[in-house]
Amino acid sequence: MTPAGGVPKDEWPTPSQPPPAVRVLADVLSQPETVGFVHVAHGDDPDRRYLTRDPEPQQPAAIVCLQTDDDDITALYGVTASHREAAVESFLTSNTADDSEQAPDTIEKFVSTRDAGTPPGRHAVEILADRLDDTAGTGTLRVPSHLPHDAAVRLQQAGYELSSTPVLTDARAVKLPAERECLRSVQQAAAHGVAHATSQLAAATTDDGGSYADGEPLSATRLERGVAAAIADTGVTPATVTVTTPGTDSRAPLPTGVGVIIHVTPRGPHGYYGRLTRTVVVESDGGWDRRAHIAANAGLTAARTHCQPETSITTVAAEARAELTAYGFPPLGNSGDTDDDEQQATAGSTATVHGIGLAPVEAPTQPGSTTLTSGSILAIETTVTDPDHGHLRLGSLIEVTDEGGDFLVAHPLTMTPDSSV
Repeated sequence: MTPAGGVPKDEWPTPSQPPPAVRVLADVLSQPETVGFVHVAHGDDPDRRYLTRDPEPQQPAAIVCLQTDDDDITALYGVTASHREAAVESFLTSNTADDSEQAPDTIEKFVSTRDAGTPPGRHAVEILADRLDDTAGTGTLRVPSHLPHDAAVRLQQAGYELSSTPVLTDARAVKLPAERECLRSVQQAAAHGVAHATSQLAAATTDDGGSYADGEPLSATRLERGVAAAIADTGVTPATVTVTTPGTDSRAPLPTGVGVIIHVTPRGPHGYYGRLTRTVVVESDGGWDRRAHIAANAGLTAARTHCQPETSITTVAAEARAELTAYGFPPLGNSGDTDDDEQQATAGSTATVHGIGLAPVEAPTQPGSTTLTSGSILAIETTVTDPDHGHLRLGSLIEVTDEGGDFLVAHPLTMTPDSSV
């Protein structure tokens, strides 16, 4: 089957689950006075997923990692007894090929269970006491900065010094090949969903400035449902699907001659997010929307060109904004989230650049001068807005390579809806 988007489904990436990323803790665990690493996760926590590859359940869990005398790593995943079977499946039996390629250390993984009434912070203390024996309650534990307060208190009361480390944030900013394939597969689903929308708009009939399909109004709500169904049909969750034309009721026929913004952030079965934004105009008059589209496209191209190792992410965003300004669209006062209604009520332009992966927004991010590394995946979006003319957004996922940025999945940037896409 060849869906809208032009790529047969049997040619889409079918990645396997990446292995637990315990290997990234090796350097932190080898530091003087460090006796281990502890993370306690609540809910759908990206760091837990990264370290264990366990998607469910969203109940609290503890991850404790220790380095042995021979520099091997012991990793223990603490869950409730009812979740042991699933934890064994995700944490213990997962592929460890990437671990052996990235670090020479041997990684031993175990699942430790607790009663449902035992807090995960207390469980972490118990795991440490069992594994450290006579040295339990001494030394420094490295923890993420977002370690829950109650867990931090329990660990400190047990005698440990706590030291925050950005190791997981830094590691997740660069994607391994298996992670990039997960992102590529979900981005293909995003492209499929957007292509469904543009095909519907291209095939629509128009009457009195509105769009119709099969004699019924083709509204934003109707198009959103179709896009969500198209994405779900690929086995991917349509986490966010929005079709917007500012100033138009979501149940009214989508207007002609005005930009229709299609934005999707689906989530794949491996937990990785995609992100794709396109703006199409039915029966464009070639005026403001054409100039805005050219500028947004140029800004996206400028950003992509600068997605090279050792380049600052701030520089990437600045280059996109400079290009937008060069086309006659000066920066908006607020360069934050382009979904902000207040921002879109002001004429101007902006660009956003940030990492994406197990969270919709993750490192590398702004503000700051974080330098890029080959293998990072960035979500880049340019926006041009004017209260008198409309709004236009273009966004894609870009892979950082030694030669510059590449679209993770190619998808047309045309403003005119095309049923052949």
